[in-house]
Amino acid sequence: MVKAVQTHRRGYNFSLMANIFILAGLLFTLSSQANAALKITASVNQNPVVQGSSFILEIRANESISASDWNSSTLLANFVVGRTSSNSQSSYFNGKTTHITTLTTVLMARNTGAYTIPAFKIDGATTQPIKVNVISSTTANSRGLNNRNIELKVNISNETIYVGQQFIYTTTLYIAQNTKMQSGNLTEPTVTDGVVKQIGKDENASQIINGRRFETITRQYAITINTAGTTTISPTRFEGQVSTAKRGYRFGSVTPVIIQADTLHLNIQTQPIDYQGEWLVSDFVQLVEELQPLQNSYQQGESITRTITLTVANVDKSALPDLAISWPKTAKIYPDKPQFTNFAQQGTHFSQQVLSFAIIPNQIGELTLPALSIPWFNNKTQQQEWATLPAKTVTIVASENSVPVENNTNKQNGETNSTPSLASNDRGQTDIQTSSTATTESSIWRWLTFIFAGLWLLTCVTWFILRRGTQQISHQKVANTAKPDNIWPQLETALKNNDAKQSSRLLHAWFKQQWPEIKDPHLASLPMSPECLQTCQQLLTCTYGKNTDVANWQGQALLAQLIKLRNSKPAITKSQQPSIKTQLNPS
Repeated sequence: MVKAVQTHRRGYNFSLMANIFILAGLLFTLSSQANAALKITASVNQNPVVQGSSFILEIRANESISASDWNSSTLLANFVVGRTSSNSQSSYFNGKTTHITTLTTVLMARNTGAYTIPAFKIDGATTQPIKVNVISSTTANSRGLNNRNIELKVNISNETIYVGQQFIYTTTLYIAQNTKMQSGNLTEPTVTDGVVKQIGKDENASQIINGRRFETITRQYAITINTAGTTTISPTRFEGQVSTAKRGYRFGSVTPVIIQADTLHLNIQTQPIDYQGEWLVSDFVQLVEELQPLQNSYQQGESITRTITLTVANVDKSALPDLAISWPKTAKIYPDKPQFTNFAQQGTHFSQQVLSFAIIPNQIGELTLPALSIPWFNNKTQQQEWATLPAKTVTIVASENSVPVENNTNKQNGETNSTPSLASNDRGQTDIQTSSTATTESSIWRWLTFIFAGLWLLTCVTWFILRRGTQQISHQKVANTAKPDNIWPQLETALKNNDAKQSSRLLHAWFKQQWPEIKDPHLASLPMSPECLQTCQQLLTCTYGKNTDVANWQGQALLAQLIKLRNSKPAITKSQQPSIKTQLNPS
């Protein structure tokens, strides 16, 4: 009995050990099969490759892998690395499942030469290194290898470029007729010390090159370099996805593309030593002016608008010089804010500065509007030139509102002096009779003078006593009979709505209503503060000046000044009119 139990235990232990060995062998076999099953390969779609053109690096595995399983940083030294896309396929056949994973990365060689794409290791599996030969575009053309479906070319507008000079950098993307761009991005060029700005919109066209039709996309940049010497323009680069159609078939799968234009090396010229003035380089500079209103003479206090326009070719508006003018002291000057614009005409890009001055002459006589001269360097003739405006003289006459003061003293003296000259012409008895008659009449007139003088003094005293009692009643009567301020609500509404034309018309009518004793009021003749005068002049300049932006005029500042003027202006009585006229028409 005991022997049978021992025999049973030995059989049980042997069976347990056998199961353990079988399980371990099975796990080892499965692990070996798994490691042996993972295989990866690397390949490129073309070799040699053209500098600045993209090619495809493809990593294929027979199992499921992720794009994060491999490190592409080792490629950055010699290549531009684009995005990596992953594509997985699975199939089941005869009870066996097959997985295929493809990692696709777009690369672009930075320089010509021989390079090696290193081996990549994923989960113990390793690819083989790939030797790549990078050739220039010229070499590819000579070998007939540069038959690309997408290309990128650049050029500049000037061969000789000076420091601070703006030139045009044009980039053109060529897409073959059998190629369709699904998406893409065109980066802008970069410079070390300068400004790069895109101008205009992209232009689409078509062109036939070597018998092949290409669709073109052209984009322009304005570049200004601020440092003389040798410099480099890092080129534009196109990154996108395209699909190519084969003959007789529709467009195929989408392929990522990176393509880069050629790098440009420039020698920027310095400013000439003999140049005088503020540096401005261009091939066209023009100064023009306009006077509004244009007439032979102007009244004292009448507003004159002088508009000066500076137009410069191939210069950014931020580089335009300041227009410094020394004005005479015989006029008050109110300059407007300069207006800057850019525009293109017949392929040339212009910058323009428009500056308007409101001129109010305060003296009668000749007023000289000063000349203006701007130096500039003509990059075509390689000579310094000047854009000038000559001085202009206008005649200032007395205002129609001025009251001439007659010289009564001289008139009386003239009459007095004429009496003895007439008397000296008489002779003999006539002279004696005249002298006797003059003595008698002098005595009579003396008494009459005393009597009338006494009556006049009595009248003055009586009038002074009565005036003090009736002054308040007279003031109230004048205030009550004044015209109602029915224009103000319309003017206030127009100013709040920023309606320049309506505000200008109503402002003139409101001035006439407020000061009816003035026949034709001008701004300079009205009793208002300098701030109110300046805001009124800005409205008139905006309305009647040339090249003014009426739509952007704001009426809030003028409304605030007119409210102060309206609240501070007392009712005008007849006794106040002479003093006001004296202020409006100083002698």
